[in-house]
Amino acid sequence: MICFLVIGIFSCQKDNRPDERPSVHSEEDRAWVVYEGRVPLNEKVNLHIEVAMLPGEQSGEGSFRINELLETDFAYTPIGSFNGKYSTLYGEGPEEIFIQFHNSARPEGLKRTFLSPRLNGNQTDTPVKMIREELFRHTDLAVRIEGNHRLIVLDKNSKPVNGDPDFNLIKRTSKLFTLEGYFRYTGYAADFYEINTRERWVVSKQGEYHYAIRQYHQLTKDKFEVTYIKAIGFSIQHTSEEGIPMDALVIKRVLQMTSSPTLTEEYNKVLAR
Repeated sequence: MICFLVIGIFSCQKDNRPDERPSVHSEEDRAWVVYEGRVPLNEKVNLHIEVAMLPGEQSGEGSFRINELLETDFAYTPIGSFNGKYSTLYGEGPEEIFIQFHNSARPEGLKRTFLSPRLNGNQTDTPVKMIREELFRHTDLAVRIEGNHRLIVLDKNSKPVNGDPDFNLIKRTSKLFTLEGYFRYTGYAADFYEINTRERWVVSKQGEYHYAIRQYHQLTKDKFEVTYIKAIGFSIQHTSEEGIPMDALVIKRVLQMTSSPTLTEEYNKVLAR
């Protein structure tokens, strides 16, 4: 096992942000199924949603807990939580399934600004992007089930708020855990090697992936340089570009990132074993 006690004398980025994003779910009861993710409200602000569901005795019904935070430049402001009952609804086809979380509306709503395509003239004209504003979350939270591991957040008209795979809600396939090890950005993706379990992970672009990448660039000088990271994370089910299902790591909260001249060499030695 490789010791990192000497790293503190080199470049270091500690997380000094207020710890305003604790999970509201202890997950002591493994029957609770937890999803989390973000929905964009505008170019600078996201709504982070964490929802846990406990199936009831009757199929399609159960209890829920929702925690919501406003995310601005990786700083988080809690705006409240909900507890209640949910129900499952079916759409036009048997595979089109929706979940409604009853009494979860915010009376004041949240303003959402987005670009919407609009035809300029007749139907043969080239569509242009128009800036639109609308209230969001002034009705009960509703989602559409997509596969076995994703929930698509819907607007008041039951349309997806955002179709980007980096947004919406993803299912946790593990409890939250502390991780530490080698973190490297390859230019289009990141990989992680856990020094305690000696596992290699594909890193999802969910959670604080982009914050970790920003810290990585501040700490490194060379291409493919390796940094040390300590964080809170969880696993999800991920599908590769080749369509192969695999486990992936979500970095929920970056605790510390450091760099030193020897990390890349140490990492390469680990891969060569």
